[in-house]
Amino acid sequence: MERCMRSYAVFFLLCDATGKREVIIITEEQIQNKIYSYLVTQNEHVILEHMPDHYYNLFWNSISILYEGGILTTAKSVEKFCNKLQLRGSYNRDKCLQGISEMVFWLYAIRRNYSFEIDKQLHTKNEKNNSDVDIQIVKDGYTFNIEVKTPNQVKKTDESILNITIPFRSFERKDIQDEEVRKINRDISQAIINNSQGKYTAYEQTKIDDNKVIEYLRSGQIKFTYEPNSINVLALSVPSQQMDNYWGYLYNPFSGIFTDQFSGKFFDKKKNEIKHSEFDKVDVVLLTNIVEGHKRIVYEFDSWKLENYCSIFCINPFSQRTMKHCDVDAYKYLLDILPNDTNRFEKERDERNLQGEKLGIPTDPIFFSEYLYNHYYKLR
Repeated sequence: MERCMRSYAVFFLLCDATGKREVIIITEEQIQNKIYSYLVTQNEHVILEHMPDHYYNLFWNSISILYEGGILTTAKSVEKFCNKLQLRGSYNRDKCLQGISEMVFWLYAIRRNYSFEIDKQLHTKNEKNNSDVDIQIVKDGYTFNIEVKTPNQVKKTDESILNITIPFRSFERKDIQDEEVRKINRDISQAIINNSQGKYTAYEQTKIDDNKVIEYLRSGQIKFTYEPNSINVLALSVPSQQMDNYWGYLYNPFSGIFTDQFSGKFFDKKKNEIKHSEFDKVDVVLLTNIVEGHKRIVYEFDSWKLENYCSIFCINPFSQRTMKHCDVDAYKYLLDILPNDTNRFEKERDERNLQGEKLGIPTDPIFFSEYLYNHYYKLR
């Protein structure tokens, strides 16, 4: 294991707001040794899976950056970090990828010398809301609140199972949608199985996760506040092959969450219609494939740099800020604060859609695959 450590035999005792004493760990060596001692107990941890690769060494370089950036300075902060990356106790891969996705944003803020805070509470004590956002960046008078969500990953199935993906709901009612899907499976999926010469023995339908996106948006509504000169960002970290699905959840022409067609399509458990006003404090969704660089080995690739991923801003046209046409400069500044493909992606997508219209071919279902192949070959 290649690790560069700094060692200074210095300790301080500080008192927090409650008067409780806490030992500050000063040496980087102590911090890395503590993390390593937890890591080696998790045989299935994603970081250990990458041990033969350059990825593993870059992880330790990232720990150094977090140390130098003031994220890892105390015993308490190290323990909290280890919990976030699932290094202690029972291991949950999905929660680990969530923690790693957050960590990638921290590393970027440190490298860019941004003023930032992690786990930032936006509500006052009087509001009795103890929720927080994963990172808040303050730059040139603008505040950017970022909440990161990483959906549970699609589990691999037997290769003899034919996976059927319905990208989004496209009918007025769920019962109609389910009936149409059953017809597809009966008439098409079964035919594929019958003609597969034994390759497939059954089919399985992939779950539509648009309700998961709504859950994340409503969670953001609780955490965010509406303040001038600020932007609230919900970052969705998903694998590359799921980016087109999540884009479709937001913008598909039948039930897209960020479209007028959303009305009357979604209902909560009490059968109450879900409305745009239930997440109008979420200004932007950042769709990114950070997960892809950690769920598998990507050779000669730095998985710990946010700027190495495909990231696209999706503005919520129904947010309070957007509806009032305010903080326009903050929206523009956001494109410079965080690395993103938004302008290039939209330009190329418009070009492909125009070509598709001339040929009578819809391009949206395949465009993400094409875009990733052209610009993020290793992450496709």
